[in-house]
Amino acid sequence: MEMVVDLQRVTVVLAEADDTGRFAVRVASPDEASPHSTADVHRLGDVLAAANVGHLAESGEAFIRPEAVRFHAEGQVGEGWDERFAGMCDFAASKGWIDPGGSIQAHVEWPLGA
Repeated sequence: MEMVVDLQRVTVVLAEADDTGRFAVRVASPDEASPHSTADVHRLGDVLAAANVGHLAESGEAFIRPEAVRFHAEGQVGEGWDERFAGMCDFAASKGWIDPGGSIQAHVEWPLGA
């Protein structure tokens, strides 16, 4: 599952919601967005916050609110998803990938060439 962020349109959507075996934030647009651009990194943090999805840590990792994942998954997932998502969150907690506020750590995937 991945939270797909469009830095130009200031949108966040959940893709592959049924795949609770992986979790990432993917920057989809613009194609030239880069983790080496301070402006792009700040923009990513701003979009995550504006969409009430999560925040970006100084490390460059994203922290996504479980409630935001559930909200975006609504209507996309089948029976048993809540249990599988809870299992994903439990696994993340066992690895130390949950922040003090309860948000799930996700690595950020930037466009190819970034």
